[in-house]
Amino acid sequence: MKELFLPLWRVWDWLYFHCNRMQYISKPHNIFRVIRKKYKGPPLETGDGTIILSGDEIIKIHLYNYRIATEIKNYSSEMAYIFHLKPLLEQSLKGLYHYIITLPQHEKIKAIVGTTMLNRGAERFGFTVCDVSPSWRYWLKGMLYKTIYLLVHPEGWNYLKRHGQRLQSKHVVMSLETLKNRYSG
Repeated sequence: MKELFLPLWRVWDWLYFHCNRMQYISKPHNIFRVIRKKYKGPPLETGDGTIILSGDEIIKIHLYNYRIATEIKNYSSEMAYIFHLKPLLEQSLKGLYHYIITLPQHEKIKAIVGTTMLNRGAERFGFTVCDVSPSWRYWLKGMLYKTIYLLVHPEGWNYLKRHGQRLQSKHVVMSLETLKNRYSG
């Protein structure tokens, strides 16, 4: 089942990437794809006290989920993949910082913001985890993410039965100052 799903996902991922005008930071070395945009939504506060308001410039981060899905199938367990993912995430955040400072008028960018169900432990990387406003859009995204979990996660249905209730979409937010302090080196 999973092997049949990945080629379809690849096509969907390609369309999603191009329709949303995303940019790769470094396709082979970074698990983020990004969009520079104005934030729309309720105020968000980061751990260092930065407040992101509607209209502020942000970098919207998207995990390269298709890449993660193709990699995770090579690991025997979720824990084995997590040990692989942690250094890759740290390297990707360093790459993200260096990408941002090359952008024109990068000083206007206030924060990086993403929306994900993979938010457990995000604080260890410098993110602040914030609730999303309940809406049909986030409910629909949540159903999509759970379907992806079902098809890609090494434990699939068993994982969803045990942990499905706590899988909730959340915003992960980090000020540019925190990104610089933690990942500029």
